Amino acid sequence: MNAPSVSIGEVAVVNPRFEKADRPAPGDPVSFVPMAAVSEKTVSIVEANDRPYAEVAKGYTAFKRGDVLIAKITPCFENGKMALADNLPRDLGFGSTEFHVIRASEKVDTRYLFNLLRNPYVRRAGEMKMKGAAGQRRVPAEFFSGLKIPLPPLEEQKRIAKILDAADALRAKRRECLAQLDALLQSTFLDFFGDPIANPFGWKMGLVGDLLEAANYGTSKKANESSGRYPILRMGNITYEGGWDMSSIKYIDLESNEEEKYLVKKGDILFNRTNSKELVGKTAVYRFDEPMAFAGYLVRARASGEADPEYIAAFMNSPQTKSRLVSMCKSIVGMANINAKEFQAIPIPVPPLNLQNRFSAIVDSVLRQKSKVNDCLEELDVLFHSLQEKAFSGEL
Repeated sequence: MNAPSVSIGEVAVVNPRFEKADRPAPGDPVSFVPMAAVSEKTVSIVEANDRPYAEVAKGYTAFKRGDVLIAKITPCFENGKMALADNLPRDLGFGSTEFHVIRASEKVDTRYLFNLLRNPYVRRAGEMKMKGAAGQRRVPAEFFSGLKIPLPPLEEQKRIAKILDAADALRAKRRECLAQLDALLQSTFLDFFGDPIANPFGWKMGLVGDLLEAANYGTSKKANESSGRYPILRMGNITYEGGWDMSSIKYIDLESNEEEKYLVKKGDILFNRTNSKELVGKTAVYRFDEPMAFAGYLVRARASGEADPEYIAAFMNSPQTKSRLVSMCKSIVGMANINAKEFQAIPIPVPPLNLQNRFSAIVDSVLRQKSKVNDCLEELDVLFHSLQEKAFSGEL
């Protein structure tokens, strides 16, 4: 179908004015939406809290239920942080000044417009139009006002939006399945070992360092985008839950006498010693056969025969230990840090090794299930992006 092409500014208002008639009384509740409540993966706002209008009247961006919110600042925009405010508890909302607000007119279906804006092409094109200094670059409002989109009849827009919503709902179900598997591992850890801080089973106490044969910092060599003998693991490759995200990999060369010091092998534990305060301390077991280097913001910990690496990593990633890490870390120029010595000095219960090994076997089984779900999710992602491309080109 060949639909006419229009600019978004012809069918929607970008950053609409907050009219005086819309202003509530100072004590009236409005919905407050911080940047963290807008996700790259969900369609709607993750969470909105009530605040008195007087608290947010200045210094925040106003919007209404049904508006589209798009993060304009790097890297939030490139990561796809945007949401449809269809689930806003109040008619009126306020959020970060780093949001652009797009309000559809009667000429365009809001969900159709939202799905078009989620197209990776929009992020690529918007990134090229960003303005400002490094680290503070933003997509200007005029980029969205001038962005051309196909505009079929309204009923056709709704049909297309329904197809895209259905495909996205399948992706959401797979992500929920992954979250449930992560929750299963946390629950299993507590069933086996109890609260790691309270130690209700009375396990012998030790220090993390007691369970290691070595702990070393990674290399400070500069990594390259495309060339180098070894892929290198950096802090962004470890997820908050203790998994691996290999979507962004760089490469490095090592001298032969550096390989033993800076390469990880299967079963090694990697601890993220420097990051933002809420992310410092991310820990993961390296479960791959391919040798990889590791960067200086990571500590490589090699378990001794007294402990299973999966138990140590699960202990470090437990909510109870994460709270302890937040209180431990020191701030250094906007970053938080826990050095290798402090990491090794963390108290840890030491349950029997055979119990740790049983837990490790369950971790292995759950990770195999997660791999299958991830494979399915990747296929759904390909399908969804293909449908987006067709919708944007007027072919769906």
